Amino acid sequence: MGQPALNRRRFLTLSGMATGLVLSPTLLAACAPEGKPVKSSRAGTGVLRVGWTSEPDLLNPFTFASSAAAEIIALVYDKLLDYDADLKIVGSLANDATYSDDGLSITYALREGVTWQDGKPLTADDVTFTWQLIADNNLGQAAQYLLQLEKVEATDAQTVVATFTHPQAFDPGLIIPIVPQHVWSGMSGKDVSKFNNPEPMGSGPYTFTSWTKGQSVELARNDDWWGEAPAAAKVTFVHFDSADVMTQSFVSGDLDVLTEVPPVLWDGLTSTTGITAVELPSFSFHHIGMNVSTNPASTGSPLLLDKVVRQALSLGTDRSQLVELALAGHGEPGSVLLPSAFGDAQFQVPADQLLDANPDKAMAMLDDAGYQVGSDGVRVSADGQKLSFRLIAIQATDVDVRAAQLFVSSAKKIGIEVNLQTLDENTLSDLVYNADAPDFDLYVWGWDSGTADPDYLLGIPLTSQIGNNNDTYYANPSYDELYDQQATTVDPAARLDLVHQMQQMYYDDAAYIVMWYQSKLQAYRSDTWDGWVESPGGMVFNFTRSNYLGVTPVE
Repeated sequence: MGQPALNRRRFLTLSGMATGLVLSPTLLAACAPEGKPVKSSRAGTGVLRVGWTSEPDLLNPFTFASSAAAEIIALVYDKLLDYDADLKIVGSLANDATYSDDGLSITYALREGVTWQDGKPLTADDVTFTWQLIADNNLGQAAQYLLQLEKVEATDAQTVVATFTHPQAFDPGLIIPIVPQHVWSGMSGKDVSKFNNPEPMGSGPYTFTSWTKGQSVELARNDDWWGEAPAAAKVTFVHFDSADVMTQSFVSGDLDVLTEVPPVLWDGLTSTTGITAVELPSFSFHHIGMNVSTNPASTGSPLLLDKVVRQALSLGTDRSQLVELALAGHGEPGSVLLPSAFGDAQFQVPADQLLDANPDKAMAMLDDAGYQVGSDGVRVSADGQKLSFRLIAIQATDVDVRAAQLFVSSAKKIGIEVNLQTLDENTLSDLVYNADAPDFDLYVWGWDSGTADPDYLLGIPLTSQIGNNNDTYYANPSYDELYDQQATTVDPAARLDLVHQMQQMYYDDAAYIVMWYQSKLQAYRSDTWDGWVESPGGMVFNFTRSNYLGVTPVE
């Protein structure tokens, strides 16, 4: 599912934590020089071929939900700031950003000479238009970062000043793709939210060429990009319905890098000549989500509105078993919204409060709540409704299908019937993200964080994100209030406490069963492209695009 990107540079340093709880944007790495695009002798004619088993849901930089879409958008569009291969904050469209002394405003100094891919100049007005469009219309996942935006203005053609009602713990410049005003200004917010953007046009290092659904997405190098020209003249993302077939094509030399490899297949690549298989820490988790929408048009079972039922399903799930059987041990048992890659920001659930691998407690809770076992072994509520739910999973994601099968078995042991159906990713997405009438009970999916800051994953369950990232329709004013507090708390210890409270609250409410924090299993051909950097979070399918920009053909 969904994922964007983030970073920063030379700001007023309020503080920061090496654990991943970033508290101020401080650009650390050097920026590309001003002026015309940086021509490079390494720019060649080769094609970088990427294999994946998912494809974009759409290419709207405001409303996309899938990791595949995020990958394309990150190459076609630029943000104000970005991450390098080491996840250090660097400049992008902005080569400098400075906080005011009171922390209420951020001034972005835009680099000069940047053009859109249609040749028109990119100015501060494009930046203010993009931010204002999101803030005014609660557009997409980035809207959560502009909740305290008071105003954003262009003080000249190369300077943008964003002013907030409270100091910001996270800089929105790290997450928001900037769009051309002259393309998007003719649409209302409602029109934008429904627009698929079939031919995206940005200012990024690659231009969109074509998308043949079910087959491939083609990108071509933007030779007028402001940065150093990447070596790959084209990037082709090749879609496969089967991870087995994808891996065979990779071994045969038809692909250069795989975004994700199922564990059993990955194990088989570790000793293959010409191939480097990597296991990296990730900012990701896979989960079982539950429809807790109170919308009368929702088809979700009303029994899932009972927290006892949700907690019982969680208690009946053995996360360690899932890691061993579905991931072949390549991961950690899940619990809260933040993976361990976030360090101290991850809340450690006390042992006596764990909702995990305890079917006896689950059955006792259901008994006490009046859910009695029927003659067919399935529990019924006091008014005669069966505890029977629909579960959907993505058929091409082998680990999710295996986890779903194990979940069906564990639920049966506590008297809950679960019926599994597998679908393609975009069909599943359409059912889950149908905010007018959510059409599911349970689903299996995953999240890649769009940033190295906790803010992104913590923002998923916000009430304001219903219709955007919020995929369970969870609505809790207390959670929303904690989010607002942490977003404006710049003291590290105080913010850490709020971040922990949020994770515990959402864990206890059990709208998610976080199954695991998987290792990022990827592979690349070391005999076709050189210069790969093993970035935390992944070589690709990460919130840094650095490997696409940095690899060079093997001579």
